[in-house]
Amino acid sequence: MALANITQSKNSEFLGYLHSFRGLAILKIVFGHAVAAACIGVYGVFDVSNPILMISEVFYHDSTLYFAIISGILFSQVLKPRGYFKFYKSKLKHIVLPYLFFTVVLTLIKINFRQFSNFQDGLQWTVSKIWMNFIFGKANFALWYIPILIALFLVTPVLEFLQKRNSITKICFFIMMILPLFISRVQNLTAYHVSVETIIYFTGAYAFGMYLGEDLNDKLKWLKTYQFQITLLGYISSAWLFYLYIYDLDAVGMLSLKETVFYIQKISFAIIFILWFKTFQDKQPHWLIPIASDSFSIYFIHGSLLYTLLPWVMSILKPITLQSLKVVLGAFILGSLVMVLSMLMVAISKKLFGKYSRMIVGA
Repeated sequence: MALANITQSKNSEFLGYLHSFRGLAILKIVFGHAVAAACIGVYGVFDVSNPILMISEVFYHDSTLYFAIISGILFSQVLKPRGYFKFYKSKLKHIVLPYLFFTVVLTLIKINFRQFSNFQDGLQWTVSKIWMNFIFGKANFALWYIPILIALFLVTPVLEFLQKRNSITKICFFIMMILPLFISRVQNLTAYHVSVETIIYFTGAYAFGMYLGEDLNDKLKWLKTYQFQITLLGYISSAWLFYLYIYDLDAVGMLSLKETVFYIQKISFAIIFILWFKTFQDKQPHWLIPIASDSFSIYFIHGSLLYTLLPWVMSILKPITLQSLKVVLGAFILGSLVMVLSMLMVAISKKLFGKYSRMIVGA
């Protein structure tokens, strides 16, 4: 494995292993979506009873929880000492503005302007569509997470207050971390709606990251003593998820058993991955560094690229008669192409716009 030396400073090791974890997280998201796209390309439907898709779903689904955990850790370790003005200024410039840019572009390319009888009607409809897509994250199937992330940033002062104020508020903060076990994320890819349940679900992971980020090294040292038990919990929760998928079990009243177990699994694996990357100290995997640096841009771009490239990838795999092999190869080719093209687009943006590129594409 190629390794990269990262200059030591007070926070360099932390930034190094967390950076690597972020790179791994975006790879899991992109290739998970690539498997789903390949299955749709081959079979014409998204059917989780398909063994390949089931395996992918068990290990990829809810990987955006990793981003929420990372954001919470970063707030406590790096961003909080800088003050809320710089915190919100940074989020506005490097997340909200790129999100607005991609929302506008992805909305405009889908509009058939010939349907409008005059310019004013077209303009009003377009502005309304862009606004709705921006608020609800509907310009692309993957952008639903950005309004959730913005909501997490908005509730950050409340969470910090609960975390620090007194013993009663600390209990409330702990309750926020475990609420996702009892309140499930609501998935809706089409309706213009952001559910309170989904915000609560990701707030739990964000709060866990904030908690972990306080005295991070001491907490990781303590968690390392329970590494075997945490690893076992990750595997048990994964096995439980396979059971739920195989027997098509999920809803208990308004609770999703799958989302509850996914939360346990992703928290467990997040700890495992962070501890593992920490063992590299200042020699993190070299190949992950640029991927991690471009992770948000890749997230913004990857959804559109996947389904743009899907027909072409399916056409070159047409001679293959074994459907499962076609799915595996298709997912690998799709995921790889999306990663390469996304990073190429980011590199072009950096070349053209220099330091302003982060305000346009997020990197």
